[in-house]
Amino acid sequence: MKSSWMNKWLFLAAIWFLASLYFLFFKASGNPVPIPQFDKICHFGLFFGQFWLLSKACFSAGITIPLRLLIITAIIWAASSEIIQALFTKREGDIMDAMADLIGAALALWLARQIQTARRNSSREKY
Repeated sequence: MKSSWMNKWLFLAAIWFLASLYFLFFKASGNPVPIPQFDKICHFGLFFGQFWLLSKACFSAGITIPLRLLIITAIIWAASSEIIQALFTKREGDIMDAMADLIGAALALWLARQIQTARRNSSREKY
């Protein structure tokens, strides 16, 4: 029997995670970009996308978003990614990058929770 978690959104979240591994650890920093704080925008986007896709997997499966689990996951992943960058790559670990990561994850989860609550309230009003 197929688990309700196993859907296209979880698959896309796994692909997104693999891409983020590449961009966080293996892609060399290029030339400076003329956009201030571009690196922070990228960190925000990587984590927003990751946690939005995980939330969509919950939507698709009809599961309540496990906020506590996903927030703990975001904290651990943000901290460990910066530690790994500082210790094992030519990149620098930066607390501000971790903050951008967490803000991206938090915003994705907040939006997803708002949507899930609105959908549930909407379906209750129909009956």
